[in-house]
Amino acid sequence: MKTITKITLSCLFILASVQLFAQELDIKVEIIGKGSPIVFLPGYTCPGEVWTDIVTPLANEHECHLITYPGFNGVAAPDTMWYQTVTDLLEKYISNNFEEKPIIIGHSVGGLFAMQLAINNSDICSRLILVDALSAMAAVMMPGVPLENISSDSPYSKSILAMNDEQFSGMAIQMASFMTKNEEKKTLIADWMQEADRKTYVHGYTDILKVDIRKELSKITVPALVLAAVPMSMEQTQQIMEDQYAELSDKTMAYVENSGHFIMFDQEEWLISQVKSFLK
Repeated sequence: MKTITKITLSCLFILASVQLFAQELDIKVEIIGKGSPIVFLPGYTCPGEVWTDIVTPLANEHECHLITYPGFNGVAAPDTMWYQTVTDLLEKYISNNFEEKPIIIGHSVGGLFAMQLAINNSDICSRLILVDALSAMAAVMMPGVPLENISSDSPYSKSILAMNDEQFSGMAIQMASFMTKNEEKKTLIADWMQEADRKTYVHGYTDILKVDIRKELSKITVPALVLAAVPMSMEQTQQIMEDQYAELSDKTMAYVENSGHFIMFDQEEWLISQVKSFLK
């Protein structure tokens, strides 16, 4: 009888622990300013503070919600299904916290989330601003590779999981060097990558590469501003973006040269000008 009681108590303790973990799994939100709401979604591994310099000139007229995803910047990480988990958490947060439909601004993966949210729920936002974002990343980064062949069990993914801190730091620094022209910000981006939960870094990125919502963009009914850096020729960049956004009907597209992927770091004034003009 005592043995059964001990087993029962142990099971209850484990169940309570699992429930506690589930309750703690959430996005982190920083709110700055007052006025009509804007939700700011960062790129992969980045915390909400990546938007700080863009938020400052907007905070007098807008209540800015800066999001950090699970698995990054110390936020508890999900075990599996990172993309779907974050999508669900974002939809829950937006649906429960705004009387007025917010504008959603997303950089890179944040732009992918913004599009996914607008596809899933046509009433979730009033406008979209997509900053150097793609609706099908693998089509550009791994052209010709079937989505079903992309796996977190690949030798490359396993090698990242097996890296020690020094090796991963070297990789992060090298990757960050191509993402911005701002030397100080390169270090910051690399630091954010190193702070990420390693399993989330690998498995979450695999999730993202397997997403292709190009055809589903026709379901988006709100106006969208699409902003893109020009890392190659203008002609090549425009061809890629036109393919990525062919099904998005109500869109305005603008391109900026002399910028890396982090337009907010390299062309801050241009980005702020584009956002303000679109929001008028």
